Amino acid sequence: EGLGTGFLAQRLGALLRDYAGLEVELVSVPRFVSVTNREADIAITLERPTAEGLIGRRLTPYRLRFYASRTYLDRAPPLGAEADLGEQTFIGYVDDLLYTRELQFIQGLCPEPRIVFRSTSVIAQREAACAGIGIAVLPCYLVGQGTPLEGVLPERSFTREYWISTHRELHRSARLRVVWDFLLHLCAAERSVLLGEERALA
Repeated sequence: EGLGTGFLAQRLGALLRDYAGLEVELVSVPRFVSVTNREADIAITLERPTAEGLIGRRLTPYRLRFYASRTYLDRAPPLGAEADLGEQTFIGYVDDLLYTRELQFIQGLCPEPRIVFRSTSVIAQREAACAGIGIAVLPCYLVGQGTPLEGVLPERSFTREYWISTHRELHRSARLRVVWDFLLHLCAAERSVLLGEERALA
């Protein structure tokens, strides 16, 4: 959901301009979409695809960091080291609806985190952090120059990977290969944004 809504949607214009007859449907949801069951032609997931009949490859690594707004930081207890996390207020995922353990971050650093807002949507988590509700672990590419969010604990980050897959039969489709190749080239070109080495524009 984060990659689709916060990264790809604003970058697909170049693809559509180059291929005037192409139509793209972006299903940006915080759950797995099955290529095997033909729910989508191309899937981007957080875990390596293993189902029989699929072609998959690593799309890109990306980095996540702790972010909070100045509104929150001005009223919160001092935060200068990981040991201070126990005194903070957090934003996170709904545990029972978490579709992959790759998105669990806070519990590993803080045994009993005080999570006051939970959402299945990373976009909703970002907006809650912007509103000063608490600290969120967010992909760096979702924190643009126009947001009020600041990185905290800069020495602590998390690296995850996105994987791209399609059904072996569909991989022979010229239209699918156009989109497939565009996604691979785009993520390679924007690697610095995805890894948080360069702040996103929006």
